[in-house]
Amino acid sequence: MNYYMEVTEFTKKYIECNIENDITPDDAAKTANYSLKQLNRIFSMTTGLTLGEYIRMFKLTQALFDLKYSEIPIIDIAFKYGYESQEAFTRAFKEVFSLNPGKFRKIKYEVVPKNRYISKLIHDEEHKYYYKKGIFSQLHIESWIIAKPNRFWASACRNSNCLSIDEFYKNCERKGIVQKVLSIPDTIFEGGAYLPTEIYNKEKWQKYLQAKIDNNKSNGYRWFKKWELSFGIEVEENYPLELLNDFEIIKIPESRYVVFNCKINIGDNHDDVIKSAWNAQKDYDLDSNGLKWAYDKIPYFETLDKEMGYTLWFPVSEV
Repeated sequence: MNYYMEVTEFTKKYIECNIENDITPDDAAKTANYSLKQLNRIFSMTTGLTLGEYIRMFKLTQALFDLKYSEIPIIDIAFKYGYESQEAFTRAFKEVFSLNPGKFRKIKYEVVPKNRYISKLIHDEEHKYYYKKGIFSQLHIESWIIAKPNRFWASACRNSNCLSIDEFYKNCERKGIVQKVLSIPDTIFEGGAYLPTEIYNKEKWQKYLQAKIDNNKSNGYRWFKKWELSFGIEVEENYPLELLNDFEIIKIPESRYVVFNCKINIGDNHDDVIKSAWNAQKDYDLDSNGLKWAYDKIPYFETLDKEMGYTLWFPVSEV
């Protein structure tokens, strides 16, 4: 890590540890033994943001997590992160996340921030938040790399109504779709496939792009996701497709995958198991293997099995 990055990481750590205090850019500069002008230049060079911008974004990110994972009153969250009133906090929150804090807490949608850097902060910081708060426990994860040939994904149901993941799977069970999937013989596994919408639902993707161009947030695409969850089964390329007449057949090209597996032991919390696997994927060092994620073009998969535990397959390609 070069010197400027070390200074930036030191400053970020200071901000993280003092975010609930009335921290200012001047405080961060003094702690790092720089003038505010010098540290702003370094911070902007390494992150693209000034100290003030980063502090504001970090506060809003932590406020988002408080709304999602705690019952702290909104007015207390506002004061906690230095806002003079609930109204001021609501204006700042809505400016970035396009909805007010009360509505987010009620529906807990996956937010789509206007600012790309806040999206990265949410991605990088959420698991730190809930481990620090004791909401989840990190369990042991095994990971390895495999290569899979061409396969077929037989989709029994897509999450076209944008239900939460848990509700989608419960809905599949209520409707008898799970039993239907489990009745199919000689499958490789059953579970979820996250299909890149750009590739596997082009009509929906085009409508989303047009909505972005029109800046129209009232047409149902505000909560658009780049991946559409499907429940189904994976089968070999030579599988007799006449056995799958009631399924949507999707060809999955050959690819390499990083596999993340968390075994389930007696007493393990279900949410801890799933969160641990997803966080291992977030923290995985692709660079040392000369790889990059390829889930923008190829689906990634998940399955939960009593004997095998919870498993994720994420496609990768060479850099």
